[in-house]
Amino acid sequence: MSSSVSRSPLPPSPPRPGERGSRPAAASALVCALLLSCGPTETNPLSKTGPVTGAFSTPDGLSGDAWLFLYRPGEGPPGPPSVPVTATAISARRLETDPRYVFGQVPANPYRLWGFLDVDQDFDPSMDVLSQPTAGDRTGEGAELQVQPGRGASLDYRVGRGVEHEPPAFVLEGVSTDVVLDELVGGTMPLTLVSDPLGRFDQARTVFPIGLVDGDGDGRPDDLDGDMVPDLSLQLFLRWLPLPGQLAPGATVIVPLAFDPSPILRTLNGQLGVEVTLTRLQAFVVPAAQQVTRDPDGRQQVTPFGMPPAGAYEIDALTAGGQFWRLPNALGPEVASQAVRLHFDRVAR
Repeated sequence: MSSSVSRSPLPPSPPRPGERGSRPAAASALVCALLLSCGPTETNPLSKTGPVTGAFSTPDGLSGDAWLFLYRPGEGPPGPPSVPVTATAISARRLETDPRYVFGQVPANPYRLWGFLDVDQDFDPSMDVLSQPTAGDRTGEGAELQVQPGRGASLDYRVGRGVEHEPPAFVLEGVSTDVVLDELVGGTMPLTLVSDPLGRFDQARTVFPIGLVDGDGDGRPDDLDGDMVPDLSLQLFLRWLPLPGQLAPGATVIVPLAFDPSPILRTLNGQLGVEVTLTRLQAFVVPAAQQVTRDPDGRQQVTPFGMPPAGAYEIDALTAGGQFWRLPNALGPEVASQAVRLHFDRVAR
């Protein structure tokens, strides 16, 4: 069996009060602890700050809450999830008459602006896996900007691309509460991921979407590891959840998961821009941990880390568009399948 191994992801990590229409008003306070915490790269802000403003425009006839985020250069959707520097929002009611967004006093530095229109108003910045666009929302392109000392920056922002799928929500088949990952190393027993809308998403649009990767835009599928197998867009991996002091700030340790790409590749037949959607995946643990960091320009750096360190883990699924799911997650207290524990006990670095 040939296998497809996740390549160099920077995974997601944890961090709606009042009525639905009031959520955007609390955006800046909530999103500081928003999607993920993979140890953001530190920057050296200049002493002066300035506002970031602009007009937010949407496709005709669509309404919803507008959400905008400032990331460090190279970070944010549609790439791997990361912690935004700051966030702001425009409620659906205000968007009808005043479509301008405002970030307050932002330290002078380069940033990447990204935003989306929450058409169904189900974005929840306080709940890890619900703090992302869902099917039917509209997203925009990432835009680089430079905040000038005392003057800030001005940039209009438009969304238009429709989000086709729900986040890749899943449960682990045959698992109740606990997975000892040591037992899966070197064996034939897989982790079986089964799509599940969990009572929150459209079942028909809750899938694992998989296509070919063309990261350099040369019109040919990538094969970054040179194994003669085209890279697939869905990334599956385990992420170590270290205790304080066990890992350097800004670093993440992952353990790749492999799945059989053969039937997927046959269906894709070398075509870029085409997707296969699956509702069930069998994945196998690859017992070779990797450390993922970022350089000052936001580029990922991947280095070997040896055998998987002992401790707690989460299992992550990351799609090409930046949507993700992980297990366990903050839905665990109300949905038992989302509270599964995963851990290595005997295998240590």
